[in-house]
Amino acid sequence: MRTNASLRGLMAALVLLGASHSQAAPPTSVKAVLIDSSASALAATKRVAITSVMVSFQASAGGEKTNTSGLFAAKTDTSSSLQMPEVDSKLLGSIADDIYQQLQTDLAANGFEVLPEATVVGSAGYQKIAKMAGIANFSKFANLDGDTMLVGASGLKPYLPYNAETGKFSASIKSNIKGWVGGFGGKSSTEGGPSVISIGEIYGLPGLEVELAKELNANLVKATYVVTLGSAKAAVDRFSSTSHNTYTGSAFAQVGLRAGQTRIAFRTPSANAKGESSPGGYAANVGNNASPAKDGNVVVSLGEPLLGGTDFFAVTEPDVKKPTLLSGLLGAGFGNGADVQFTFIATVSDPAAYRAEVVGMAKLAQRDMLALVKP
Repeated sequence: MRTNASLRGLMAALVLLGASHSQAAPPTSVKAVLIDSSASALAATKRVAITSVMVSFQASAGGEKTNTSGLFAAKTDTSSSLQMPEVDSKLLGSIADDIYQQLQTDLAANGFEVLPEATVVGSAGYQKIAKMAGIANFSKFANLDGDTMLVGASGLKPYLPYNAETGKFSASIKSNIKGWVGGFGGKSSTEGGPSVISIGEIYGLPGLEVELAKELNANLVKATYVVTLGSAKAAVDRFSSTSHNTYTGSAFAQVGLRAGQTRIAFRTPSANAKGESSPGGYAANVGNNASPAKDGNVVVSLGEPLLGGTDFFAVTEPDVKKPTLLSGLLGAGFGNGADVQFTFIATVSDPAAYRAEVVGMAKLAQRDMLALVKP
């Protein structure tokens, strides 16, 4: 669903324009790639132990201020963000559980021997991992793309990787939803939730995973799915009028899976206990770009975004914030500091269809990712 808004001058009326979006045919395959690794490292054993299934539901998108530099650029700025601050935890939890069950089925279908959950979580090594890196389920957090809700599968203790293995995407966070993440160190507002500092301090986690892999004589499996929300754009037109600027904001809600971060990572008993590094240099991390995650010595990821449907979202008319005379005199900032800020609120209007879409995309992604590491 796409929503557009235009604001002519700071005190002019708000005009809303709706635009339809033609839905493309559902994809039948995805582009899966190995991240700086080879499936041959998995050859020593077909035994696998699933230690983490994490679904990161993006809760906001956009929020960047428009550029004010350059000879012809407007010297006033604006921003537009799409936010989904209200989520149904039961719905999101059921999606994570369905993906977990599908992962077990898909691994077995590809020739892997999946160890029982009770064997994994009851091991001494797993308990060490949970103690060091475990977080509260349904934690509010953020990443490079915006706010997110972290949802782990039932039966497994949710935990995040050491951020040196995930790089810029998890280390450079952006929060648009007020009160979602805040304070020094990017701390989740959820009790027991993570912070940018905490995921940078668990440098011993890769070593514990190697230790557990040896204890279980199995390759550890961690599956991560980043479910995207959509996009938001903003612009300032200084040439449309001789007396005022025209500010525009738009938002487009569409579910998808993010490339490079949606992945299945394996940590083998022979892996480097000091961990891996997110590949790619400066060029791979310019602007809003981020290197793919590599939280295992064998990682298979989506090479391109997987885009889904739009029909199960409802998006409100935007809330528009602009400076007041008092705030201007006092020099007081608001929100992200842009002169005019458009905020669009999204909700899931058809939970059953949304659930089917996300689970279906994850199933498709798993099929093609696991095909690259089939023993």
